[in-house]
Amino acid sequence: MKILLTGYEGFIGRNLEKALKLEHEVFQYYGDIRYFSCSHDVDLVIHLAALTGVRSSWDRPMEYWEVNVEGSKRIFEWCKAKGTRVLYASSSSVHEWWLNPYAASKKAMESLAPENSLGMRFHTVYGEDSRPDMFYDMLLNDKIEYLTEHTRDFTHIEDLISAIKILLANTQINGTIDIGTGSPVKVTEVAARFGKGPFPVKRTSGERIETCADISILRSLGFKPIHN
Repeated sequence: MKILLTGYEGFIGRNLEKALKLEHEVFQYYGDIRYFSCSHDVDLVIHLAALTGVRSSWDRPMEYWEVNVEGSKRIFEWCKAKGTRVLYASSSSVHEWWLNPYAASKKAMESLAPENSLGMRFHTVYGEDSRPDMFYDMLLNDKIEYLTEHTRDFTHIEDLISAIKILLANTQINGTIDIGTGSPVKVTEVAARFGKGPFPVKRTSGERIETCADISILRSLGFKPIHN
C-alpha cells in the first residue's frame, strides 16, 4: 500500500513510519499543513501533523485553530477530491472538548473529516523517545516539579502502532474510535511505581479529570495491549 504520512517527525510519526515501512511504501509530507498540497498518488493518508498540548493551547488558541482545523481541512478536501481514505489523529480530549482550545480544535477537526475516514482518539501515548514536555519523559529525567490529581489511560507507542495496523486492515470502520488500553492509572501512582518523589500535588483546570479508552471495537478486531 502507498501511504502519505504527515507529522512523521513527531514522536508517534517517527515510530509509526518505521513500522509501516516494513510492509508499505511510505511518503513523508514536508512542510506546513496550512499550505498542504500533494502530487503523490497514494492509497491512504495517515494525518498526524498537529499542534499538541492542552496547556500551551491557552496561550496560542488561534494558531491551534489554524493548524489543527484549517490545515487539516486542506488535507481532508484533497482526500475528498481524490477519493482517498484518511486516518487522522484526534485526541481523548475530544470527549470533553469544551475544556480547552486544543480539545475544541480536535472536535472541530472531526466535524470536517470526510465520510471515508477514521479519527483515532489517542489516549496519553508514551514511550522511550516521547516529547520532552510529556509527563513520562519528564518523570524519567527528573524534571517533574509537581503531580496532578488526574487519572490517565497511558498507552505505549507499541500498542498504539499495533492498533493502527489493525485499523489499516479494516477499511469498513469509519467515524471515530478510541485507542488506549481501557485501564486508566492515577498519575501519582505512576510516579510512585517509578520510585520518584515525593512531589507536591497540584490541582489544574481546563483538563479532563479521568481518561479511559473504550476499546471494545478494537478488541473485537483482535487488539490486545501488551504494555501495562
